[in-house]
Amino acid sequence: MAEEVIVLTGIKETLDALKDFDKDAVKRFSKVINDELAGAERDARNIIGEEPPMSGWRKSDAARGKTRGGEGWPGWNAGEIRSKITKTKAQGKVRGDYTTSAGALLSKSAAGSIFEVAGRKTKATAGRTSSAQFLRNLGNRFGKASRVVWRVVDKDRARIEANVARALEEAKLELQKNLSRERA
Repeated sequence: MAEEVIVLTGIKETLDALKDFDKDAVKRFSKVINDELAGAERDARNIIGEEPPMSGWRKSDAARGKTRGGEGWPGWNAGEIRSKITKTKAQGKVRGDYTTSAGALLSKSAAGSIFEVAGRKTKATAGRTSSAQFLRNLGNRFGKASRVVWRVVDKDRARIEANVARALEEAKLELQKNLSRERA
């Protein structure tokens, strides 16, 4: 079964127009986005354990090496990984088309990013081989790629989408009410 994708249109335009009439309505919409992002950020941070996910994963960064463009393997520093799971409301293309996000979670630490996506196949990595044992161990212990940020977002997706859609509809109704009042 294909997963249904919900696309909300007019977020930026609605909020920009609504700012002229009702800044409190814009704040109410922004609060919904902020609350959803904060909850997802908290849940994602709670997934990160103090101990490395694999026994060979050191807690300190490796000396410069042959991996990651000479950077070496990143150490598992749970505090740093947690602190670098951040929320953002920066507008940016989500897909190759016009679609932008109202908000997103990012994992900005090297170790956190590796833990999140190791084993995910993309066009860029399809020809490369990673350590098969590493990927097997991660997969057996923590499931397939998308182990932190995406896991949280996927788990709560329906609720998050419903709350944001409802808040956007309320903002659009408020804008329409103000536009109608101005014309009268």
